[in-house]
Formats: sequence, C-alpha cells, structure tokens
Amino acid sequence: MKINESKLSNGVRVVTAELSDSAAVAFHIYFGCGGRHERDEVVGVSHALEHMIFKGTPTRNTLDIAREMEGNGATINANTGSERTCYHFKAPADVFETVLDVYADAVNNSLLDADEWHRERNVILEELKMYEDMPRAWVSEMLEITMFNLQVGVIGDKKSINAIEPEHMRELIRDWYTPGNTVISVSGGISHEEVAALSEKFFGGREGATDQAQAPVLPHESKKSYVEQVRQTDQVNLAIGFRAFGVNHDDGPALRLLCDILGGKMSSRLFTEVREKRGLAYSVGAHPNRYSDAGYVEIKAGVALEKAREAVEVSLAEVARMKNEPVGEDELDEAKRHIRGGLQINESSDYYAGRNGSNLLIRGRLYTVEEEIADINAVTAGDIQRVAGDIFRAEKMTASVIAEKSMEDEVEPVLKI
Repeated sequence: MKINESKLSNGVRVVTAELSDSAAVAFHIYFGCGGRHERDEVVGVSHALEHMIFKGTPTRNTLDIAREMEGNGATINANTGSERTCYHFKAPADVFETVLDVYADAVNNSLLDADEWHRERNVILEELKMYEDMPRAWVSEMLEITMFNLQVGVIGDKKSINAIEPEHMRELIRDWYTPGNTVISVSGGISHEEVAALSEKFFGGREGATDQAQAPVLPHESKKSYVEQVRQTDQVNLAIGFRAFGVNHDDGPALRLLCDILGGKMSSRLFTEVREKRGLAYSVGAHPNRYSDAGYVEIKAGVALEKAREAVEVSLAEVARMKNEPVGEDELDEAKRHIRGGLQINESSDYYAGRNGSNLLIRGRLYTVEEEIADINAVTAGDIQRVAGDIFRAEKMTASVIAEKSMEDEVEPVLKI
C-alpha cells in the first residue's frame, strides 16, 4: 500500500492510499465543521446540511443523483460529528470518474431549496425522536452535552431544528466549507496522480480561506457532576465520564490500552466483575472519546433498577484499581495484542479512506497503522497507572442516568474515586 499526500491549487488537502489489488475505490470528503462550531440558536445546521446536500442541483434532482450513483454500483452516505462532516461513497474503480462527477455536483451545487428543506426538516425531527427513544445511546449524548457545556448534541433539539433555514446552511458553507478546512481522502485501486487530477477538476474551483478554521474553545469544567432524565425505560442506563485530552496528546496510546484493559473487550475487568461474576449488566464497557483539543473516557452500563447502585460501586472500584495498582505484564501484553490485531485486520478501502482523512483533518497529520502499533508497543504499566491517576479524579467525573424514576439519591452518593 502506498500513501501519498498533496494539495490542490486552492489549498484543499488530498491523501490517497493505493491498494493495487482492489477493484473498489472509497472517496471521502471531510469538512472541518460539526456541532461545536455552530451558533447556539441553530445547533444542528451541519447535520441539516448533510441531509440537504443530495436534494438536488441545477442539473439533477434527488432521484437523478441517486440513480446515476447507484446505477453505476456506488453506495453513498454522509455523517456529521462534533468536529467534522464527511460525505462519502464507494464505487467500482472503473466508474470512479463517472460517479465522482455526480457526487461533486451534489456537494458543490446543492440548491438548498426552501420547500425541500421544510419537508426534510420533518424527517430530521423524526430522526431526533428515534435517537431519544434509544436510551442507551441518548445517555451518552446527555453525558457529552453536560461535560462540555454544549447546548444540545450534533442533531440539535426541536427548537433549534425548527429555527434552521437554508440561509443558515449557506452561511455555514461560506464560513466553514473552505479549501483550508477541507480534506479529500481516497483509497483503493486508483493512483494518487489520477485522484489528484480528478479532485482538481471537480473541487479545485472551490473558493475561500486556505487556512484551517479553528473551533471555539471548550470550557474546562462540566455544567454539573450529575444529570438524569426520568422516563419509561426497562433499564437504568448509566454513563460515567472522566475528562481526558485530545488526539495529539502523548499519552493517547496509554489511554487506549487503559480503556481496553478496563472495559474494551469480553476479558476486560469491567466485563468480568460487573457481568460475569455478579450478573449486574448485560452490556458494560469503557472507551475513549477524543477530539482535536479535548476528550473523555466513558464508562457505560445498562442495569436493573435495583442493581444500579451496586453496578456503579463495582465499576468505580475497578476504576480506582487502575490508579492504585500497576497492571500485570500478561494483562498488558494481551491488551497490546488485542489492539494490534484490531489495527491489522482492517484492510478495506473504506477503512483507509476514513482513517487517513479524519487524521489529516483532526490531528493535522497522517498517523499510519505502523506508527500507531509502535506507539502501542512502547507503553509501559507505569504509563497506564500514571494516566489513570491523572484522569480518574472526582473533579473530572460526570454521571448521566436515564431511568424510570429518579436515581440521584441512589447513585450520586457512590460517585466517588
């Protein structure tokens, strides 16, 4: 596999991973704009724009775009996060230019028609209801909103979605969809030279600033240490977060291993203690969430009402053990093998297009699999214990709960490290 990087004449960054044996090509275009970049009154506008990009251009309607893409064997999609929006497709290599022509038309020339938006707004409001009806996912949304003092999550809320109009989307494109804030990442059976030439043809005419835009600074303290939502649900959904650091921090590999040992797999400490030994939860785990300049570790479980307090106590006891005792050599080696394996088995064009594009945009540089494996291998038990001591502290902890009755009196008293 060959990885190459270049820039278009207008400053758009292009990265490719050439997989000579692949008959497919994955195309991702990233814009450095997501939920944290938006004005409070129209939170959700990035996600709204993502929906509207494929709703017609001066030369193609929605059905034309879908038929011309899918009729050539392509699959299309898009997603919005806190710091970036990605539009992507995968197609056979021999029709890549044909498909890219259609896709670029949608990305560059979307009409953002008001009538079309007013119909699509109802679709997004239904999407919001769907997420709100998924307490296991929504409890994480509540946690992030509370930890980072956000008004609402990436999708917005009913009020902000209803406030969005096409002019807000055009404002977002003008301010954030600039060449310096754009990365094109392509992987598969195509050369860098061909990708660069086609990218110049279809995206080299985009205008705007050539410097990468900076996101608003996130506050260093949470709104509160405990937040809950009382509603009908069959489980108590728990999410406990600890503030950490951004993607370029030197302790990133140690944090990755810490979370793997604590709750990243079926042999992890949380899975063993909470599920296997005590039967307190079906699902329990821990994972890191990291952005350009901030991050957090989330510990999550779904438990019966009468077992919530015990589940929190057991989970936080395991968290404390990560601080107080160095992990054993065998446990550390097993975690390293687990993470290395997860990196080595990902060989698809989708994986490399996503990995390279997001790293170049969010990290500001490429981060190869080989480099990541070397960083993982270099971590010591002392590194993990030190990072645990830095992160797992009471003042850095926030808890989010969804249950059929208030759990504050049960759960908050045992939120101790």
